[in-house]
Amino acid sequence: MDVIVKSPLMQDKIIDTLGSGTFHGLSFSFAGKNGMEMTFNVTGEGAETEDAVAVAKSAIKATAYGKGLFFSVVPGNA
Repeated sequence: MDVIVKSPLMQDKIIDTLGSGTFHGLSFSFAGKNGMEMTFNVTGEGAETEDAVAVAKSAIKATAYGKGLFFSVVPGNA
């Protein structure tokens, strides 16, 4: 499954955060960027469900910059 994170700000930090490890058994790898949309491939148990979206959101919100950042996470088309 893919997830798309939409944010005009802090894109490099979001890419570093999600690509830096495993969150709740899911691994995110950066696949590409188009404007303010960053696509991440998700692998692991539960990757094919909406859980991947929730995990990505919580991982970003858990950071110092994520608490005040306006962003959205949606399922990708994969």
